[in-house]
Amino acid sequence: MADRCFSLALMVLAVALGAAAWQLDVPFQYEPVGPKAIPLILAVLLFATALWLAIRPDRLKEAYGRSLFARHVVVVLCLLAYAWCFEWLGFVLSTWLVGTLFARLFGLDWGRALVYSAALGGVGHLLLSWLLELNVPVGTIFGG
Repeated sequence: MADRCFSLALMVLAVALGAAAWQLDVPFQYEPVGPKAIPLILAVLLFATALWLAIRPDRLKEAYGRSLFARHVVVVLCLLAYAWCFEWLGFVLSTWLVGTLFARLFGLDWGRALVYSAALGGVGHLLLSWLLELNVPVGTIFGG
Protein backbone atom coordinates (compact mmCIF):
# COMPACT_ATOMS: atom_id res chain seq x y z
CA MET A 1 0.00 0.00 0.00
CA ALA A 2 2.87 2.37 0.78
CA ASP A 3 4.25 1.87 -2.75
CA ARG A 4 0.94 2.94 -4.28
CA CYS A 5 0.64 6.01 -2.04
CA PHE A 6 4.22 6.98 -2.87
CA SER A 7 3.59 6.47 -6.59
CA LEU A 8 0.49 8.66 -6.41
CA ALA A 9 2.56 11.42 -4.80
CA LEU A 10 5.19 11.02 -7.53
CA MET A 11 2.53 11.23 -10.25
CA VAL A 12 1.23 14.49 -8.76
CA LEU A 13 4.82 15.77 -8.63
CA ALA A 14 5.34 14.74 -12.27
CA VAL A 15 2.22 16.62 -13.38
CA ALA A 16 3.35 19.70 -11.44
CA LEU A 17 6.81 19.46 -13.01
CA GLY A 18 5.29 19.10 -16.46
CA ALA A 19 2.99 22.08 -15.91
CA ALA A 20 5.89 24.22 -14.67
CA ALA A 21 8.07 23.16 -17.59
CA TRP A 22 5.30 23.91 -20.07
CA GLN A 23 5.16 27.50 -18.80
CA LEU A 24 8.86 28.08 -19.57
CA ASP A 25 9.09 30.58 -22.36
CA VAL A 26 12.19 32.55 -23.22
CA PRO A 27 12.37 35.34 -25.78
CA PHE A 28 15.37 33.74 -27.50
CA GLN A 29 16.54 30.21 -28.26
CA TYR A 30 20.00 29.53 -26.91
CA GLU A 31 19.75 25.75 -27.38
CA PRO A 32 18.30 23.80 -30.29
CA VAL A 33 15.67 21.98 -28.22
CA GLY A 34 14.78 24.95 -26.02
CA PRO A 35 14.69 25.22 -22.23
CA LYS A 36 11.58 23.12 -21.66
CA ALA A 37 12.62 19.84 -23.32
CA ILE A 38 14.62 18.30 -20.45
CA PRO A 39 12.05 19.08 -17.70
CA LEU A 40 9.24 17.74 -19.90
CA ILE A 41 11.17 14.55 -20.63
CA LEU A 42 11.87 14.14 -16.90
CA ALA A 43 8.21 14.71 -16.07
CA VAL A 44 7.10 12.06 -18.56
CA LEU A 45 9.68 9.57 -17.27
CA LEU A 46 8.75 10.26 -13.66
CA PHE A 47 5.06 9.79 -14.41
CA ALA A 48 5.70 6.57 -16.34
CA THR A 49 7.83 5.02 -13.61
CA ALA A 50 5.39 6.09 -10.90
CA LEU A 51 2.56 4.54 -12.90
CA TRP A 52 4.57 1.34 -13.21
CA LEU A 53 5.11 1.34 -9.44
CA ALA A 54 1.37 1.80 -8.88
CA ILE A 55 0.48 -1.07 -11.21
CA ARG A 56 3.21 -3.44 -10.05
CA PRO A 57 4.34 -2.54 -6.52
CA ASP A 58 7.52 -3.97 -5.11
CA ARG A 59 7.19 -7.60 -4.14
CA LEU A 60 10.21 -7.50 -1.85
CA LYS A 61 9.14 -6.09 1.47
CA GLU A 62 12.12 -4.80 3.38
CA ALA A 63 11.66 -3.53 6.89
CA TYR A 64 12.24 0.20 7.02
CA GLY A 65 14.91 0.25 9.67
CA ARG A 66 17.78 2.51 10.58
CA SER A 67 20.08 1.29 7.81
CA LEU A 68 17.52 1.94 5.06
CA PHE A 69 16.70 5.35 6.53
CA ALA A 70 20.42 6.19 6.66
CA ARG A 71 20.79 5.20 2.99
CA HIS A 72 17.90 7.48 2.05
CA VAL A 73 19.47 10.34 3.98
CA VAL A 74 22.77 9.75 2.17
CA VAL A 75 20.96 9.78 -1.20
CA VAL A 76 19.30 13.11 -0.41
CA LEU A 77 22.59 14.59 0.81
CA CYS A 78 24.36 13.36 -2.35
CA LEU A 79 21.70 14.96 -4.54
CA LEU A 80 22.08 18.25 -2.65
CA ALA A 81 25.87 18.05 -3.01
CA TYR A 82 25.45 17.33 -6.74
CA ALA A 83 23.26 20.41 -7.17
CA TRP A 84 25.72 22.51 -5.16
CA CYS A 85 28.88 21.43 -7.02
CA PHE A 86 27.38 21.11 -10.52
CA GLU A 87 28.42 24.54 -11.80
CA TRP A 88 31.59 24.70 -9.77
CA LEU A 89 33.01 21.26 -10.73
CA GLY A 90 31.20 20.85 -14.03
CA PHE A 91 28.98 18.07 -15.30
CA VAL A 92 31.56 15.34 -15.80
CA LEU A 93 33.42 15.65 -12.49
CA SER A 94 30.34 16.18 -10.31
CA THR A 95 28.55 13.26 -12.00
CA TRP A 96 31.63 11.12 -11.51
CA LEU A 97 31.87 11.91 -7.80
CA VAL A 98 28.17 11.55 -6.98
CA GLY A 99 27.78 8.56 -9.30
CA THR A 100 30.59 6.81 -7.44
CA LEU A 101 28.86 7.38 -4.12
CA PHE A 102 25.54 6.11 -5.50
CA ALA A 103 27.19 3.03 -7.01
CA ARG A 104 28.90 2.27 -3.68
CA LEU A 105 25.61 2.79 -1.89
CA PHE A 106 23.96 0.20 -4.12
CA GLY A 107 26.67 -2.39 -3.63
CA LEU A 108 29.44 -1.97 -6.22
CA ASP A 109 33.05 -2.20 -5.14
CA TRP A 110 35.24 0.92 -5.43
CA GLY A 111 36.88 -0.04 -8.72
CA ARG A 112 33.66 -0.78 -10.56
CA ALA A 113 31.96 2.23 -9.01
CA LEU A 114 34.71 4.55 -10.27
CA VAL A 115 34.64 3.06 -13.77
CA TYR A 116 30.83 3.07 -13.96
CA SER A 117 30.48 6.69 -12.85
CA ALA A 118 33.34 7.85 -15.11
CA ALA A 119 31.55 6.23 -18.04
CA LEU A 120 28.27 7.76 -16.89
CA GLY A 121 29.77 11.25 -16.75
CA GLY A 122 31.66 10.91 -20.04
CA VAL A 123 28.87 9.34 -22.07
CA GLY A 124 26.32 11.68 -20.52
CA HIS A 125 28.44 14.67 -21.49
CA LEU A 126 28.82 13.40 -25.05
CA LEU A 127 25.10 12.76 -25.41
CA LEU A 128 24.10 16.11 -23.97
CA SER A 129 26.71 18.28 -25.69
CA TRP A 130 27.14 16.59 -29.07
CA LEU A 131 23.89 14.78 -29.73
CA LEU A 132 21.44 17.23 -28.14
CA GLU A 133 23.78 20.23 -28.55
CA LEU A 134 23.04 21.49 -25.03
CA ASN A 135 25.33 23.76 -23.06
CA VAL A 136 26.80 21.52 -20.37
CA PRO A 137 28.85 23.23 -17.65
CA VAL A 138 32.58 22.52 -17.79
CA GLY A 139 33.15 23.88 -14.31
CA THR A 140 34.36 27.21 -13.01
CA ILE A 141 37.48 25.60 -11.53
CA PHE A 142 38.47 24.60 -15.09
CA GLY A 143 37.85 28.10 -16.45
CA GLY A 144 34.40 27.34 -17.82
